[in-house]
Amino acid sequence: MTVFSASRSYQRELDIRLVDGLPVPGWVDRLVRGQAPNSPAWLVVMPRRAGKSWLAKGIAHARAEGSTLLVDLRFPAQVRKRCLDGLTGGPTPLPLTQGQMLIVDEPALGARATDPAVLAEGLVQAKEQGAVPVVFATPAEHALLARHLGPDVPKDVLRPPLLDAAEQARMAARAPEWAPALTELVREREPSWLTTPYLLELALGMGEEMPGLRDRPEELLAAAAQHALHDHQYVEQWFHDGLGAPHRAALRAGRWRAAGLEVPEGTGELRGEERLADDPVLARHLPEVLRVHHVSDLHHGGRLNANVDAKDGSAAGRKIAAIAGAGTPMDSYLDHVRQLRAHGRAPHLVVVTGDLVNRPHDAYGALARDWLAELAGLLAPHQDLAADDPRIVLVGGNHDVSWDLALDPSPQRRHAWFADHFAGYPHPDLHLGDPAARRLYVSYPAVGLRFALLGSAESGGEAARDEDRERLRAAQEAYLAAADDERRDEDAVAAVVHDFERVDPGVVARGVLDRLAAQPGYVTVAALHHPLSPVPAVEVAPYSGVVNAGQAKRALAGSGTALILHGHTHLAFGAAERLLGAEPPWTMRIAGAPALASSETDERNGYNELFVAREGGAHALALRTLRFDGGQWAAGPAYAFRPGGADELPLADLCAEEP
Repeated sequence: MTVFSASRSYQRELDIRLVDGLPVPGWVDRLVRGQAPNSPAWLVVMPRRAGKSWLAKGIAHARAEGSTLLVDLRFPAQVRKRCLDGLTGGPTPLPLTQGQMLIVDEPALGARATDPAVLAEGLVQAKEQGAVPVVFATPAEHALLARHLGPDVPKDVLRPPLLDAAEQARMAARAPEWAPALTELVREREPSWLTTPYLLELALGMGEEMPGLRDRPEELLAAAAQHALHDHQYVEQWFHDGLGAPHRAALRAGRWRAAGLEVPEGTGELRGEERLADDPVLARHLPEVLRVHHVSDLHHGGRLNANVDAKDGSAAGRKIAAIAGAGTPMDSYLDHVRQLRAHGRAPHLVVVTGDLVNRPHDAYGALARDWLAELAGLLAPHQDLAADDPRIVLVGGNHDVSWDLALDPSPQRRHAWFADHFAGYPHPDLHLGDPAARRLYVSYPAVGLRFALLGSAESGGEAARDEDRERLRAAQEAYLAAADDERRDEDAVAAVVHDFERVDPGVVARGVLDRLAAQPGYVTVAALHHPLSPVPAVEVAPYSGVVNAGQAKRALAGSGTALILHGHTHLAFGAAERLLGAEPPWTMRIAGAPALASSETDERNGYNELFVAREGGAHALALRTLRFDGGQWAAGPAYAFRPGGADELPLADLCAEEP
């Protein structure tokens, strides 16, 4: 026989709140005694799946036999049989006596059938006859009914407390061999599962059904949540039916604010219902907003901006500069992420869109790897990310290409250095000749997110004209000598490089574009180094973007790509583009990142921050740029949108919108 079942009907002997032989808890004593309300009715406000019907029946059983009448207004036949149609506007007088309690377990308000004003009139009539009306209402029903019950109704609202330790122990005692121990593991791991009879019984029921998970609470609770979502219609009942639109909007707004974005006050309302946000099943449906940092153009080994203009090179000057925050914006970014982590807002993922080094050099590669490793240690955990999910993904830029190998018979050799030095991170595998063999998507199934990694530096280092190939061969020896001479600075190397005419065309292999495909349930973000669209700056160069950008954008739009991230220009850039005539209509957003630390830029260093909000299988995105200004990282405005949606939306509108 099953010991634990979250869907079982009321059984007096299994009630853990109103127990025979024990004192009635103080919070419900007024109802058990039949104390009259100040307004026309007591309102017991509880979410669905919180033990509402069990509590209603428990109160009825705790009172003297025949002193309580319990009705469910969802069933008209039951209402008529008990001659209670006066509650729903019928002509029959209510058959109530002095001191009798009338419990309305399901008021069936709003779209369900019952007019709140009509029910309020029936409750007034019941109280006038000397009865004690009690309505068990969801937060949504409370919002509909309370406005019709007069000014004293706040005095008569009762919100049952969460389960206490004694009540939890009573339920666990049904299976003393293992349930108490599992209850303690759940308390340590995710105590919100112990707050209502339904949730606790669901967790213990999963332990009964899957005994192998009793010592693995994380997996057990994940299975319990899936059971609630798919078999018990938890979201439909608890979130959509049991809450009103203002409650849902407030819950959505709360998670955007927790991620660090501003949502106007008054977006939704949770007054009196703040603990709704702690529901563990809701946390699976409406999880923490995923934070992604988009950084680009790191140029390790190149010329970087200095945080402090340290003109005094003396020992004292260096000490003062260190106190003032000497270093580069790259150092300050790591400090910034440490501060974000301390406040619970560190990124969960990082996308780097190229130019990790100023040129392929082992020492610069080591600097970049050390920096990435330090950053990886600062990233925040997220319930939707698995332990083996890659947290940092890369695409190479033109500066990551071995230009000295541009004339090698194998076009892929120029990418071998990058592939070797950053083998520990997902990247587009440009060192492989067959586009079909290259990594394309990095997916995060629980998030419903994937990155398309596009290698746009495929032809980096090509000579612009055939005759320049001979000049390039002649220059290779000088280039290699300059690059290997530790006494030469980057300007000397650059002078040799520019001795021959070199261009770095951006191009995405046709074989890669042909592999792009939509995947239902996922939001897709593409990452590449070169821009697909012109940015608001003028660069006179043979190639500054992607030569097959039109084909790339068509393929990306056709595969449902919501956002394209790029670098290369050292400029922050944002755009929305839609190909006319495409079916269905689809708008892609494009975001270029400023250089994180390079001094080769006309604007402040910075990075982009992407927010991915999941609600079930639907997503909303927000994007903003942060700049390093005056020693501080200052955030610009955020732009929010639905994947493929035509318009950017205020966050307040996104919170109110039902996906």
